[in-house]
Amino acid sequence: MRIFGLSEANYYCSSFSRSTGDAKGSIDDFQKNHLGTHSRTIAEGTPLFHQYRDCSLRDVERSLFFAASHYRRSLDLMIPSSSPWAHVTLYYGSWYASRALLGMFGCTIFSPHFVVDVGKGSPGRQELRLRRIGNKPGQQYTTFSGTHRVFWDIFYIAVQSLILMVDPHFAAALSPISGDPAWQIQHRNEVNYDSLIGFRLAEDFDRSFSKQGFPSCLPGVLNTQFRILETLLELVYSYARQFGLSTDALDGLGHPSSLCNKVRHLVYAHKPPGLVQKTKKSMIT
Repeated sequence: MRIFGLSEANYYCSSFSRSTGDAKGSIDDFQKNHLGTHSRTIAEGTPLFHQYRDCSLRDVERSLFFAASHYRRSLDLMIPSSSPWAHVTLYYGSWYASRALLGMFGCTIFSPHFVVDVGKGSPGRQELRLRRIGNKPGQQYTTFSGTHRVFWDIFYIAVQSLILMVDPHFAAALSPISGDPAWQIQHRNEVNYDSLIGFRLAEDFDRSFSKQGFPSCLPGVLNTQFRILETLLELVYSYARQFGLSTDALDGLGHPSSLCNKVRHLVYAHKPPGLVQKTKKSMIT
């Protein structure tokens, strides 16, 4: 599994060309409609490469926006009764941040069947390649099944080359927790779908939470998931700034402006609408 080097990713991310048509749509639909189901090369200089690059960079910017949004909104859930959903929210923030990181470096995982990664990285002669996920020769290998387990397995394989390039502070977020690529999805599933595990997290949260001690006071898996997302966000936003990433993907939300301005005004400045009085509270209290 190959990703761009830093200078190659910088070139890729700074070459957005505002392709129209399907390049403005879903990257999953683009793969199904334009890349097909057989291994192939997508070479720079062809219309397909420029359309795919624009589509992928738009997906990256949307993913960056939602990663920041989930990070921010998890803070509204930091009470015992909703602490399991805070964990789930942080998990999805981590998923979006990881997807954005891969996208900036030329890789997209179309789980559970296909990946796009780097064939050639040289600026002006870049090539991406579509490959099938599986365990046969020529396929991107994974022993996992299930969309999210496949994603995390391939993510940790892909970013190994980055670990040596980043500050040690970021290395933990680029490595499987406790050596298990499925750690994040396993704990998200347990907290989300097992009411006893979710309730035990709520109990632990109630005993340990302190606003003054946040986030160190967060219990167990919630603490780990918070720190993973926070570290990933720091890394991916630093790369987005370094690479000059800027697309039109977020223009539908307010006036055109930079990603950071969108996050500042739409994620941090916007307040919840206060809808409690609109609910049937008396029915359940």
